[in-house]
Amino acid sequence: MVSSNLEQYRVTDFLDWNEKSQLKLNPDFQRQSVWPTVARTYLIDTILRSLPMPKIFMRTSVDLRTQRSYREIVDGQQRLRTILDFADDKFALGPRAREFSGLRYSSMDDELKERFLSYSIGVDQLTGASDDDVLEIFARLNSYTVPVNAPELRHAKYQGDFKWAVHEASQQWKDLWEGLRVVSPRERLRLLDDSLMAEMFGILLDGVRDGGQLKINALYEKYDTGFDRGRIETGFDAVLPLLVGDYRAPLVDTPLHSAPHFLMAFAALAATQVGLFAGDLELGVLTPSELAPVDVVVANLYALGQVIDQDEPRGSDTAKAFWRASRSSTQRTRSRRARFPVYLAAYQGALTI
Repeated sequence: MVSSNLEQYRVTDFLDWNEKSQLKLNPDFQRQSVWPTVARTYLIDTILRSLPMPKIFMRTSVDLRTQRSYREIVDGQQRLRTILDFADDKFALGPRAREFSGLRYSSMDDELKERFLSYSIGVDQLTGASDDDVLEIFARLNSYTVPVNAPELRHAKYQGDFKWAVHEASQQWKDLWEGLRVVSPRERLRLLDDSLMAEMFGILLDGVRDGGQLKINALYEKYDTGFDRGRIETGFDAVLPLLVGDYRAPLVDTPLHSAPHFLMAFAALAATQVGLFAGDLELGVLTPSELAPVDVVVANLYALGQVIDQDEPRGSDTAKAFWRASRSSTQRTRSRRARFPVYLAAYQGALTI
């Protein structure tokens, strides 16, 4: 009979079992270790900050010949391999660890070593489980979970600088989600904030292009091994403080705070502040331009929000075209081509609706 018990073990327990050759990390149903340093750094940083990590599944068995017990990791091999390798001084922490960057286990002070070694890991310990039992357990666990969405798949697949920079920016600029409500808390649980943030990265790096999950996947693929981080930082520093500061009110009070509209509001403001590459807008390269006074921009943004709120198109031809584009597939280039110049005119004080 298979039994399962939830236990807590410290890092020192795993180190001890590994030293005694009582820990097995490569059962047939586990993937080989593929984590790059950036992902390994993130895990060790999590431990050093005493933050939780997902529990590990471990199967305990006894070798009747040697009368010794063995612990076989059936889920969590890459996490444990990272922990064991760090304790063995096999890698140093990368920039993702901030103040811990560059540290190896041997170079940490005693306080950090104690924090690392005493960190508790939740373990679901399976006793008397065959390979078939383990597969059945995971089949049952997976049957209770919500299907993985595209942002979650990307977060699992990509481990390069682009993925981590996007994720960190989502955390750094949390006022976009908590203040402006561009993405809801429920959506953030499914990493949709990362998805929108990645599109903002893409606008600064490539200009405004066609949207959708496949296009975001292409961004992660294209920039997985490197991107112009300076351009992102310059763009965000010039644009986001205005959106969460001077222009906050119309974004909170109107439909402009919804992700499709916010994205074009971000893109047009980026064009005025730092310029944009041509992208798919058929407008050529956009160079920085002068912003209208704050009160004018705010009034214009309120006006655009009111246009979107209308039940039917009214006003000037520009207003009607903007309304129709806002009601169409907002991810497509055709809609973005129609809406982007209107937002740009709002920032430049040239809006006529």
